[in-house]
This record gives sequence, structure tokens and C-alpha cells, in this order.
Amino acid sequence: MPQTRAALTRRRVLLAAATELARYGYAGTSLTRIASQAGVTVGALTFHFRCKPTLARGVYEEGAAVTRTAVERALGRSRLPLQNVIDLTHEVARLLRSDITVQAASRLSRDAACTGYDWHRLWLGEVERLADTAQGRGDLGESCTAELLCCLVVCMLARFDTPPVHASASLHEDLEALTQLWCLALGPVAARRSPALLPGGSPQG
Repeated sequence: MPQTRAALTRRRVLLAAATELARYGYAGTSLTRIASQAGVTVGALTFHFRCKPTLARGVYEEGAAVTRTAVERALGRSRLPLQNVIDLTHEVARLLRSDITVQAASRLSRDAACTGYDWHRLWLGEVERLADTAQGRGDLGESCTAELLCCLVVCMLARFDTPPVHASASLHEDLEALTQLWCLALGPVAARRSPALLPGGSPQG
């Protein structure tokens, strides 16, 4: 029972820290505010995470683990590399709108006060690999290259990946907008002979 309580307390601290880091960045994050939000003393907080760098690392690792799982899930939905790219953008967009640890991991990776964080590489590396594969298979249109496809994906996800997290629309509306962007882009991106692609992402089974 004590271990369960300790685990729950650690989780509360981690989520409170993620909220703080996503909103204010590393330099603007306050351990006092985190403790207050988590409903613990600063002493209890430092029992679980001895200092701010350790706490930030814990938050980043949580967000990175969630992202790796989501990337793996997205890559298992189709055998077509270009469809995998579409599925990945939807998965990453969903995480950036719905998971506070992922939002914090992204913010830490863009924070000048931090080094050693590279959340974007967790999914962009896969996009680059898939884009190269699609190009090698002849799945890209004449005016599209693997590099341009990667740039397109980064641009599509930019609205989800800037602080504060875009919140003028619901998650459903944002994902629908992403689907419409893919509808517009697939004409020049995909080769004419490519199999039918699903701009809204593959079915989640």
C-alpha cells in the first residue's frame, strides 16, 4: 500500500511538472508551483525528483515513451510507406493535442535552456525513412522528393507543436483539418499509379 501511494504521488508530481514545463518552458518552471498543483510539499517532490533537471528528465522520458509507443502503433497499420507517413502525422498531432507529457517533451526539445532532448527525432526520423522508401519505390509524384515530403509533414504539424498548444478548435476539428490538408497535398505528393491512400489515416483496429 505505501508503495502504491508513493507511485501515485510520483505520478501526480510528474503530470504537474509536465503541465508547468509545457506552459512555461524550463526556465519559467517553478518547483513550488509544481508541488502546489500536485498537492504535495516541496520536500515530498524532491524525494521523488531531487532537482529540476531530474524532474525535467523524468517528464521528457515519459513523453518520449508515449511517443515511441504511438509511432510503433501507427507504423503497424499499413504496408504502404506513404500511408505510414499519413498515419504518423495523425498520431503525432493527436499526441500533441491530448498528452501533456508529449507537449512538455516537445517544449523541452525546443527550449534553449535545455540540451540533450530531441523529441522530434523520435517521429521525424521515421518520416525520413519512410519518405526515402516511398521515393525508392516510385510512390512519389514527379514534383515531390523525399526531402519535400518531410518538409510538408513538419509544416503540417507546426500548428500542433507551438506553445501554447493550439486550442482554438477541438481535437476532432484539428484532425479533420489535417485530413483536409492531406487531401489537398496528395495530388502532387503521390504518384498517379499509387494505391488508394487514406488522408484521414488508416483504420485503428
